[in-house]
Amino acid sequence: MTDLISRLQSAIQSEHLLEISRATRAVLAADLKLGSEWASIAGTCMQAGDDLAALQAAGRVAEAAPDHLESWLWVAAAYTAMGDHANALKVLETQIKRHPGDVVLRRRAGRALLELGRRREAELHFREAVALSGGDAIAYEGLAQSRVFAPGDDVLVHMEQTRINLPENAPTEQRGVLAYAIAKAYEDVGEYDIAARRVSEGAAFYRETAAFDVDRHDQAVDHLLSVYDTRFAGSQEEAGLIDARPVFIIAPPAAGASWLARALGADETAFALERTNSLFWMSASPLGDQTPDDIERALKEGGDQSVLADVGRAYLRFAEERAGQARRIIDPSSLNEMSVGAAGLSLPAARFIVITREPADLAWAVFKRRFRKGRYWTYHLDDITRVMAMTAKLTERWSMLFPDRILTVSYEALAADPGGEVKRIAAFAGVDPEAAAAEAWLRADLFKADPVGVHERAASRLPALKAALERAGFNPG
Repeated sequence: MTDLISRLQSAIQSEHLLEISRATRAVLAADLKLGSEWASIAGTCMQAGDDLAALQAAGRVAEAAPDHLESWLWVAAAYTAMGDHANALKVLETQIKRHPGDVVLRRRAGRALLELGRRREAELHFREAVALSGGDAIAYEGLAQSRVFAPGDDVLVHMEQTRINLPENAPTEQRGVLAYAIAKAYEDVGEYDIAARRVSEGAAFYRETAAFDVDRHDQAVDHLLSVYDTRFAGSQEEAGLIDARPVFIIAPPAAGASWLARALGADETAFALERTNSLFWMSASPLGDQTPDDIERALKEGGDQSVLADVGRAYLRFAEERAGQARRIIDPSSLNEMSVGAAGLSLPAARFIVITREPADLAWAVFKRRFRKGRYWTYHLDDITRVMAMTAKLTERWSMLFPDRILTVSYEALAADPGGEVKRIAAFAGVDPEAAAAEAWLRADLFKADPVGVHERAASRLPALKAALERAGFNPG
């Protein structure tokens, strides 16, 4: 027991994500009696990217303390991380029967229902959470996202009153969440200038507690550009694991990555992973801070025993646990833009779809959205545009390295003809074009909620948006 726990602790200290996964699975296989300590292991697994191991660890928490609500919240969180919102909802609804007055349960059930597209039911849970809490900001946020507001809407009036009545010592996060929720309501009713002011207010609150080091981000991108340099163009079939199943979607936030993944995943022989998955990032841990010479040596090793092939093999094992024997694995991970170099060399038969979006639209669409996990660069227009500029450098490099394996599509083309454009993408990805196109049309409301030209809604903030774009090297027009 001591050796297994020591191995896990060592992996955590070294931040080696794949070793954290392997060490955790060894602890799980040993069936150790760790009681409530399984909760911290579940959390560690989620951070590493092994959500299935996290689910198993959460299950051990529930076995050890079945009468504790927190145990079941861990189980629901693990299901959510895997994208299994239906099972997360089942767990939450069971606990709501036991704890009908719990605000967190109501909020999480509402969130699961939103993910399942059941907005009317979600609204009921969020309304109950608001009533139980007396105006909880996160409950209001869910309520705002579950409905379309009309002029004179009582909910908007109540949210504004709650904002005004917040005590001076209210947490900045609560103020920020509420500001974003109110902004969404004003946008629904066409009051774009007020919405833009509320967005800016919410972002300012978050910047106080979630500073982003944009210089460090730029250095990380520059490092990737130095590692995956021009010497690897055309050499990607010399090593790695040959497997045509993976199709990676590379897209910034607010560019339709999850939407496209679900459309392509409509083929019954395909499986779409969640946007939040980090399976490849975890699997690529053995590459560490590899230098170009390290990568070149791995390529020269060739065969399926190189470190690159090991990375590809680890990724596919994790993906198969979720996708089974799917013929195509659609992976829209938000980490993909940083992973293409390693993925392209580790999986030389994989394909990549890059989604672009008009810079002003993209910058405003990102700025006006509150992201519930990380993405601390989204609270300042200059941070957003600098990250966009570095992302453009990365995608340019990936296109140079893997020109025959990358298809570039635009958000604007998807909005103009969802079915037709998705058919073209499906043919490239190797999935059923008709099934993908049908799903695309079913989900085409995305382009009404987040339309082409959305940057015009920046209203009085438009000059600041354009100035940030210019400073980052874009021509905002």
